[in-house]
Amino acid sequence: MKKRTIFTLFFWMCAIGLGYALVDTIKTSIEQERLIAESEERVIERLKIIREAQKTYQLRYGKYAASWDSLEQFMKDGVIYNVSKREIVIPKDKIRTLETYYLGDSVRTIYDTLGTIPAINSVFENGVPTFNLDSMEYIPGKGNKQFKLFVEKKPTGKTDIMADYIEVIDQFPVNPERSDESLNRRTKFLRFGSLNEVSTVGNWEDK
Repeated sequence: MKKRTIFTLFFWMCAIGLGYALVDTIKTSIEQERLIAESEERVIERLKIIREAQKTYQLRYGKYAASWDSLEQFMKDGVIYNVSKREIVIPKDKIRTLETYYLGDSVRTIYDTLGTIPAINSVFENGVPTFNLDSMEYIPGKGNKQFKLFVEKKPTGKTDIMADYIEVIDQFPVNPERSDESLNRRTKFLRFGSLNEVSTVGNWEDK
């Protein structure tokens, strides 16, 4: 009887110990998932800002900024033009001959420059950055680790039409499940854009 009591107590002590270990493991897993989600949220927010800054740069110069220094300087001092577009329709009765009457009315497009807007206003609300612009290339929460920036201008497909390509990547994921070896773009390193297609879509936005 005494042996059975000791065995029962030992069994319950082991069960309680395993229960605590299981609960602690679950808590640790939940905490890790929370930290990963918070880290990726900060990274995605920075990628969105970089994307808007690059799109504004392209609007101004017809290409993406190939270096972080160029992009940061543009955000600090650059401007974009506030352009108004209007169309003037010239009736065909006034300009067409019998031979060209079938071409119809003529439409003339006029662009008027109304002034300039600070480039930073197109990215940040009220033109106030949420971080030091000199650190735009640094991945939030990862010290001195930088986003990888790729910019190219090349023909699209088999055509001779030149297009701008951009890709910005966080190559230091906190999520161990992220890998650029993955066949699923959503589980690759966080990034936006592509060097294989004209796009600025982020892989967190892929369906």
